[in-house]
Amino acid sequence: MKKLERSYIRQILDAINERTISFAGGLPNENLFPVKDLKVATNKVLENPLCLQYSKSQGVEGLREKIADIYTNKFDFPTNKDEILITTGSQQAFDIIAKTFLDKELYVQKPTYIGALSAYKVLDMDIKSFDDLDDLENKLNSTNGFYAMSDFTNPTGRVIDQKRREDVAKILNKKECYFIEDGAYSLIDFNGVIRKPISALYEKSFHMGSFSKIVAPGFRVGWIRAKKEYIDQMMVSKEAVDLHTSTFNQMILDEYMNEFDLFEHIKLVRKEYKSKMEYMAECFEKYIPSFEFKRPQGGMFIYGSFKEDSFELAKKALEVDVAFVPAKVFFHNNQDSNEARFNFTNSTFEQIEQGIIRLAKLLSPNNEIKKECIA
Repeated sequence: MKKLERSYIRQILDAINERTISFAGGLPNENLFPVKDLKVATNKVLENPLCLQYSKSQGVEGLREKIADIYTNKFDFPTNKDEILITTGSQQAFDIIAKTFLDKELYVQKPTYIGALSAYKVLDMDIKSFDDLDDLENKLNSTNGFYAMSDFTNPTGRVIDQKRREDVAKILNKKECYFIEDGAYSLIDFNGVIRKPISALYEKSFHMGSFSKIVAPGFRVGWIRAKKEYIDQMMVSKEAVDLHTSTFNQMILDEYMNEFDLFEHIKLVRKEYKSKMEYMAECFEKYIPSFEFKRPQGGMFIYGSFKEDSFELAKKALEVDVAFVPAKVFFHNNQDSNEARFNFTNSTFEQIEQGIIRLAKLLSPNNEIKKECIA
């Protein structure tokens, strides 16, 4: 029997305690959750007892309409409600797309999101990676699949620019493989830019989104945007897993978007996350100048390289109550790496500075560290 392993990040989150400064998980800042507005929406929803009833497998119609409008009006990707399937988070989306359409072989970015790797490994997919988009043309074909993030890739924070998106779309149209595009961070550009997805240029595709990073992850509500023919096929896999995503949670999000402006809330999130990113970057530059990185223009992570093996450093860091994610776990073959990912969204300015100072002392125990960063 095949031995299954839990996600490294989930294990880390289980292991940390109240003393730990954690840069490990991709956690949004709970202080930014629109709790007051969500209370208003929840009270309104609870007036209708159907909020606690079974509902359509494809998802609440009003919520699907609103998501379709986001694609049409924000992503420049014309979409209607029948091209949206509500899922129980993006993790379920990985599962039902793979079960419904993928055969065995799947190509991923190098490095790539650990949650996607976990989902595909459980399904015993033959996962392969590529170093550069130029390699794709020789590797993709009509029998395999390709998974990618085009906006603020987790973990690297990179963005595929417009020219490269068009190049990828040309390759996909030529090779006719299934394309899974993860848009988890597409709405968290610090400058408010929203880019047209690669999926808009290629029909045999699935674009995934989630409310986890833009409202709150506890709802566990995500979605897949695909042509209706594919949605109908995925419904079979969806119904075999959970019949439908929580009616209550969907209706709360639907009512929240009826009553309040989601994108005004996202503006606040972008502003706060940009300030946290800039502060963490400043702390790295002052306290650990040997850590090489580029400041991301969006998303939730700083990704860079140490002078030593980051997996071993991560283990030592836990001993001084600091958690981060070594890049090794983002490679499908667990290759050794000096690179690492740091989440900046779920820590205070004080925690960011203190955590990086602890790391600096770990790397240079004989050096005296003086606080210099100012929030």
